[in-house]
Amino acid sequence: MKEFEGLTPRGRLRRLRALALDALREYDLDVKRCSFVSTGFNTVFRVDAANGSAYALRVSPSLRIHADDCELVEAAWVAALGRDTNVAVPQVIPAGNGSAVVWVEHAGVPEPRSCVLFEWVRGRPLRQRLTLHLVRKTGELTARVHAHGAAYASDPPAGALVADQVLYFRTESRLDELRHAYGSALDDAVERSQRALDQLWREPPQPPHLLHGDVQPSNVMVNRGQVVLIDFQDLIWGFEIQDVTIALVGLEHFDDRDALRDAFRSGYETVRPWPDADGEMVAALGAARHLNILNFGLSVRGPDLDRFVARHAAPVVQWMSS
Repeated sequence: MKEFEGLTPRGRLRRLRALALDALREYDLDVKRCSFVSTGFNTVFRVDAANGSAYALRVSPSLRIHADDCELVEAAWVAALGRDTNVAVPQVIPAGNGSAVVWVEHAGVPEPRSCVLFEWVRGRPLRQRLTLHLVRKTGELTARVHAHGAAYASDPPAGALVADQVLYFRTESRLDELRHAYGSALDDAVERSQRALDQLWREPPQPPHLLHGDVQPSNVMVNRGQVVLIDFQDLIWGFEIQDVTIALVGLEHFDDRDALRDAFRSGYETVRPWPDADGEMVAALGAARHLNILNFGLSVRGPDLDRFVARHAAPVVQWMSS
């Protein structure tokens, strides 16, 4: 059998779909169709059942960058959000044995993969319908998630990454690979932004709590003017200023980014005070986000890596020269 990494993208998808079908046998579903939706870090399949219901099956890659049991924390939190609030988030569908996650091995696919089944969310990603009105609603939605997270848990769950380090994903630092292009600028930026993070955790603006960790236009679905927040897999334990900075960084590559950021903040402030900080702290947290995602990209080695690197390294280099 040919090695997985030696397959074409289509060949890899065929094997992952076979693995997905193995996973679906663990659910009380009469599966009519399992079709590919998207691939990024995870691979997502749409699952259509014979009774007309639709679901999304998320299949993990072999690389494990999150805390162990992050899927269990994710499932428990979205269940609580659905139970306690009117925040629109897709619920996790348990397997036949009640588990929120199914681990599957399949011939020709390296490493066991975690599979999580979600309610299907209709609509399109916010990135395809980016309007000030919808971004404002996303800010409001984020604030509601923060309000719930602040009351949900008093200690970090074992499956949540604590965002007290610049490179908090569980993968080794690969930034040295870019020394030929950027010299020591990225390493120096890690040190500078880490000093800001250390200060934030020394002098916390409020008790840390669970945060989504990846509020950005690809993780917000829009349907008939309503916004739904998806994919809590990157959830972190930290401060609201970190989460909103992640959201603002996610808007900076779009036209009218200043107006979009203002819209996000105005929506947030309809629910919760904006987690403000001085300009240097905000800039340092923005650089930390770029560095964490940059290191993640170097670990994943996705397509168009050079463009990805330039997109996330350039703002960091600019910050270091300021």
